Amino acid sequence: MSLKSKLVKVLAKSIRSSLRLLNRNATSLPGYIAYKLDKDILKELSKNTKFIFVTGTNGKTMTTHFLVSILKEEYPIVLTNESGSNMVQGIITSLLDNPSDKESIAVLEVDEANLVRIGNYLKADYIALTNIFRDQMDRFGEIYNILDKIIEGIDLMPDSKIIANGDLPLFSYDSLSRFYPVYYAIRENEEGAYVLDAEFNSDGILCPHCHSVLKYKSVNYSSLGDFSCPNCDFKSPKIKYRIDKITEENPDHSEFVIDGYNYEVNVGGKYNIYNALTAISVARELGVSQEKIKEGLKKQKNVFGRQENIKIKDKNLIINLVKNPTGLNQVIDLMLLEDKDISLICLLNDNYADGLDVSWIYDANYEKLKNLNIKKIYVSGMRSKDMKRRLEIAELIDQPIVEFDYENEIYDVIDKINTSDIYVLSTYTAMLRLREVLDL
Repeated sequence: MSLKSKLVKVLAKSIRSSLRLLNRNATSLPGYIAYKLDKDILKELSKNTKFIFVTGTNGKTMTTHFLVSILKEEYPIVLTNESGSNMVQGIITSLLDNPSDKESIAVLEVDEANLVRIGNYLKADYIALTNIFRDQMDRFGEIYNILDKIIEGIDLMPDSKIIANGDLPLFSYDSLSRFYPVYYAIRENEEGAYVLDAEFNSDGILCPHCHSVLKYKSVNYSSLGDFSCPNCDFKSPKIKYRIDKITEENPDHSEFVIDGYNYEVNVGGKYNIYNALTAISVARELGVSQEKIKEGLKKQKNVFGRQENIKIKDKNLIINLVKNPTGLNQVIDLMLLEDKDISLICLLNDNYADGLDVSWIYDANYEKLKNLNIKKIYVSGMRSKDMKRRLEIAELIDQPIVEFDYENEIYDVIDKINTSDIYVLSTYTAMLRLREVLDL
């Protein structure tokens, strides 16, 4: 390491330590300053390290945590950007403690639009692709733009092994299949014909060759499933790692079978089963045994903002990050597994990190929540009025939806609520601020 890089590294670590002493977020600023002072710092911090990048629209953070928990059963030094800070500065911060004289493995969540930028400095040994759904239109544009950004990044790392979701039609497009990905999928039902449609309002369901609407043998959610074009030979790819059966689903636990081997995770939702499958597939490619994979999954704890359970006095807050229609719909489906009375708090911000366009809340199926016993609904955030109006249209309860200032009144609202479980659906920056207010 050059003298310049050594000095920059020391400075960045000092900044990180100071921020932690002040109980401030230390995941981004140290890396930002390091990058400004030394554009080659990532190259210097990555020596003797095997890299796994996890990218896609949804599930990056949870997949990364699953995989880290698994790999800790196999490798002595496992690094990660644990907080989900997935742009260049966050990745630099996560590598500040990487020992240059020892071999290590790093599992990095990478923002899909920044894969190109990261690829200029780091070359992944493995790239895991979770999915692509419509997300932050003001930043990413349509899903095909996201795919193009990911492909552009992979082009910089042609020797990387790609592990991709075989249930997503976009990942079978020629632009990606030319890298010969290893595919994973959920395949509970092999019988029947390709006669089903994708879920309503799904994107990316046109055949790339003849532009026909794809048909499905099974649909897991949105556009994910066993697909085939009715008018040409475009169809689901050959699957290497597959879930044969999901044996249990409840709000905080899931179990499933792969190759006759039973796995379990301490979170609910089919989307998290996909995240676990992504992590399992990467681990299997690395040669990790099924026993160690199973043990690693069992040790995985809740990740902030992903079904995070927080005890506040006698209430249980279940915090879920929501940022696009598909992800929100999956959280709603997970909530529908509840059999108790609940209350609901929705926080909606429109900062850059959230997406400036909040019209996506109209593409999510809040109406499904009518099937729950919701006693009270509160809304807050920069766009609370928009959130209130959307929930009023859904007609979820027979009483007024209450606007409040979550930064100053969250404890008062929690005290007023008379259900033991309170679901919080929050966009990213509101969730971060909520955690600060709750001193989490």
